[in-house]
Amino acid sequence: RSCSERPKLLHTERGAPCQYAVMGRFHRALTPLALLAWARTAGADCPDDCPKRCPAQEDVQSPYVKDHFNISQFWGVFYEIAFHDSTQPTNPLLTAACQRSVKSPHQGDTKNYKDLFSLRIGPFGGTNAVCDLEFNITDSPGVFMGHWSGNSPWNPNLTDIANTVVDVGVAQNGTYNWTLEFQCKEFDDPTKGIRFAALNFYHKKPLIDKDEFEVMIARLRARGLGWIIDASPGMHMVDQQSCVDKQDYPAQDADPSWCGQKGSGLSSLMSTTQGSSAELLV
Repeated sequence: RSCSERPKLLHTERGAPCQYAVMGRFHRALTPLALLAWARTAGADCPDDCPKRCPAQEDVQSPYVKDHFNISQFWGVFYEIAFHDSTQPTNPLLTAACQRSVKSPHQGDTKNYKDLFSLRIGPFGGTNAVCDLEFNITDSPGVFMGHWSGNSPWNPNLTDIANTVVDVGVAQNGTYNWTLEFQCKEFDDPTKGIRFAALNFYHKKPLIDKDEFEVMIARLRARGLGWIIDASPGMHMVDQQSCVDKQDYPAQDADPSWCGQKGSGLSSLMSTTQGSSAELLV
């Protein structure tokens, strides 16, 4: 049984504003040397510790989310506190930091929402990568779907990724202080089990105390998803402190850059230096 995911350069199918996207929480295009270093740490998510099948999306949601989730309270700026997500690099050469998600309704399509995801990545202080993602909104509260395709030799044809709001922290004014988001994808062959699984801890504040984080973990385990943070390589804590100290986050409405998207600096550079499109490099 295997549930593996390796770095993957993808393109959106449904007219998203980007040419390329990466599964999970952000798009990515890296030099061949960086991809090699990253690939060495982006192996199987949980080869021995996954359930046989992805749980139904509604089955992992809290009663509050199933009965009361309000997508208008989902919009805003969220900082990633921790994750189990093999699409986000944790290699010492490439460890990402300062991950942030700016969620907003899609101005041109009420059936989609936008997630402007950013992270600080690279040596010598790194650079801000800003990535424009879109998710399909379904009729079920907090149940979303991404439709992706690509030609990665590591994990080809990874499509239809379920993205689920598992639980939320509700402030006194009704807004959401935090969210837990879970993604899961099975192999086309049902005997092979789970192909990709990820979990993202998001909070409106970049820095939170241990007690509040423990509440988020307890709420995750209450929904039967403790296996995903217990499985190797476990849960990775995000460095938000460095960007808080330097106030080094990109603008909340920053243009996509350094993600391999059409028109981004890295995409153009790779096309020029490698003689092929960014997608073909992976």
